[in-house]
Amino acid sequence: MREFRVEACDILVNVNRKKDPWSRIRRWGVGPYSHVFMFLGKLRLIVHRRQGRMLRFPMLFESNGRGAILQNLSNRYGQEVVVLRLKPEYQKKIPRVLTEAVKLASDPQAHYDYSIIALHIIPKVILEKLHLPIPLKYQRDEKMICSEAVLEVFLRAKVPVLPKDVVPLPGSFVESDLLAEVGQGILSEDWL
Repeated sequence: MREFRVEACDILVNVNRKKDPWSRIRRWGVGPYSHVFMFLGKLRLIVHRRQGRMLRFPMLFESNGRGAILQNLSNRYGQEVVVLRLKPEYQKKIPRVLTEAVKLASDPQAHYDYSIIALHIIPKVILEKLHLPIPLKYQRDEKMICSEAVLEVFLRAKVPVLPKDVVPLPGSFVESDLLAEVGQGILSEDWL
């Protein structure tokens, strides 16, 4: 792997190579990718007003557990990922994408959507495996799995990395025409 640095607005997709039965079933169903999140860059945070200085933390945006959240990138160190970056013609939209990510993570309605797994993802996987057409009844709302949350940020910023009327999966980002793979490997602090 050649040396590179992650940049603000890079999309990181976890690679699923685990050997347990659940991971094998997931890999058979939805492919080799299991989770997606976005690197926001090093955000400046004021710890205390009297200090008069800001600290910088590498942060990510994802939907996981509670829902859409911002958290320290170090929580994902040690995970195998593919790093995707917007193609040059769309990079002028990066500030807007980052703003939309912070807004969405600040929305108390942005919960994790467990029901979409049963209502949309499992049927989509079954229909794809049977080579049957997928009915377009999916609609976006404030509850989101990881791939919906990342897509929602880009759609709000008017960067259509994926279609808005089909349930996105983590692997969908790897196939996007607006994103280019810039690296892959085990995520670590050295990538900053």
